[in-house]
Amino acid sequence: SNSPERLVSCAQDLIEAALRDRVAGIPSVSVRFGVRVDDVTQDRHGATLRTTDGEVRARYVIACDGAGSTVRERLGVSLDRSEALATRANIYFHADLSEATRRRPYILWFIMAAQTQGIFIALNGCDRWVYSVEVPADLDIRSVFTDEHCTQLLRTATGAPTLRPRVQGVLRWKVAMAIADRWRVGNVFLAGDAAHQFPPMGGFGMNSGIQDVHNLAWKIDEVLRSQAEPALLDTYQPERRQVAELNAQRSMVNARNQQQAAAALSDPAVLELFDRPEGAELRARFAAGVAQQRDEFHSQGQIFGSVYTSAAVRPDGTVAPESTIERYVATSHPGARAPHVRLRRPDGSDVSTIGLVDGWTLLTARVPWPAPAGVRTCTIGTDADDARVDLVDGDGRWASVYGLAPGGAVLIRPDGHVGARWTHAPVDPAAAVRDALDRIRRSA
Repeated sequence: SNSPERLVSCAQDLIEAALRDRVAGIPSVSVRFGVRVDDVTQDRHGATLRTTDGEVRARYVIACDGAGSTVRERLGVSLDRSEALATRANIYFHADLSEATRRRPYILWFIMAAQTQGIFIALNGCDRWVYSVEVPADLDIRSVFTDEHCTQLLRTATGAPTLRPRVQGVLRWKVAMAIADRWRVGNVFLAGDAAHQFPPMGGFGMNSGIQDVHNLAWKIDEVLRSQAEPALLDTYQPERRQVAELNAQRSMVNARNQQQAAAALSDPAVLELFDRPEGAELRARFAAGVAQQRDEFHSQGQIFGSVYTSAAVRPDGTVAPESTIERYVATSHPGARAPHVRLRRPDGSDVSTIGLVDGWTLLTARVPWPAPAGVRTCTIGTDADDARVDLVDGDGRWASVYGLAPGGAVLIRPDGHVGARWTHAPVDPAAAVRDALDRIRRSA
């Protein structure tokens, strides 16, 4: 396993509700709903947002205002857009489909019928759904996708002629990608869909946006607390843009593979042959097309395998192993996400290395290292009776995955990526950590 957590599909509105509940208890956070940002201006001390609720002044602004970002527009940042592969309409509706799905709890359902072709997306696996269909680019969604039309379409797609769906909304979108040419303009940063957009084929949209801010938040925190130079913030774009470019490219490949798999079935007359004996060749072509979509659903290497390169990463002279889209090569190479390995506490309980990261974190192999204030340290060894060891790596897997000899160490940044690594013990460990921290914070 590459993570201590299970892979799950969670609707965005539920994630947002959880985030809202979490930040509601933080005194320094103010959450405002129903407020629109109309303009942004800057000076050398910060930025001012003009909103429908008055002005807001901030040292730094992270613009997460979506694909149609007003802030991006006001900053004059352009998007590098691809041509759209297609235009789709998403019907968000409520209907209890548990009778059909109870024994088949799938996340996606591909419908290939003579009357309709589309994709059902399970939002909770029971009564919250999206049905996505391809439509002409110039279609007037409001006039065509009435409640009556949607109801009939959903009845056809589900095979339930008496279904009474409650349609919550219809959204038209283009199967395309776009990446902003600049992610920072002065004191303002773009993140999420404001910085990059790609099709949902693979599920990298919101995940990428959360990772953007995860990368940026600790850097802003360090600068605001005068722990780091403002140059550290310049590492945001080079680190995250390389990930966005990969995700955009692969999402488009996934979308294209879906199109090609379904292309032979877009003709209702052809679809009618699908389950007949004479449709054997058609079924074989479709099965081959489905197999080509494996990368969309088995993308561990794409999820975990990105290795940042920037001034906020200290190279150790080695070459990073490359993951494929499907296969993740766990490594603690500088810039990589510190891999998940299960360790044992003194009381016998398990803990993941992911759970050890709390701010700056130094993991050492068998031998403790002195560390500067503000750096959490943890010594990991194979001998539970060794008084120097905080956690036990019983089978030696941690040291092997992390590529450390006894006395080696990794310095993990607050975002969980490795900032520096020493495969063997340096002459002066304390000085080595101080120097790495200083160089990262100065991003020189």
